Amino acid sequence: MKAKLLTLMALTFPLISAADHHGPGPSAPVETWSCTLKAGKTLEDVRKVGRMVADVGQARNDPLAQWLFTPFTGEMSEGRFILMTGWPSFASMGTSFQGFFGEGAGDEVMAAWLATASCDTRNLYTAETLHNTIE
Repeated sequence: MKAKLLTLMALTFPLISAADHHGPGPSAPVETWSCTLKAGKTLEDVRKVGRMVADVGQARNDPLAQWLFTPFTGEMSEGRFILMTGWPSFASMGTSFQGFFGEGAGDEVMAAWLATASCDTRNLYTAETLHNTIE
C-alpha cells in the first residue's frame, strides 16, 4: 500500500513542484490521510472540507495544494480514499501547521473532517518530481 501511495504521489506532485518544466523538481513536504467515509457521508463532503482547508490557507496566505485519491483497482472497499496536502517547502508547511493547529485557524475544518471520515493513518512524506510529461 505504501509503495502504491508513493507512486501516486510521484505522479501527481509535479503539479506543485514542476508546473512549467519537465525535468526533476525539488522535494517538498506532503501529508496523507488514508480514510474511509463515515455513514451518510460522500466524497462531496470530503471536497467541502478541502474547500475549507483552501479558504483557511488563502486567509492566512499559506500556499498549499490538495489531491483526492480514490481506488479504481485493487481493494475497492466502499468509501475508501486518500487525501494528500502539499506545501512548497518545510517552512511553509510549518507556518501552515502553526496557524491551522496551533492558533486554531483549522478548528472548524477539523470538526467537519472528523464528522466526515475515519482515518487509519496520517503520514508525512517528502515528494519530488522525477519527470513530468503531463501537459
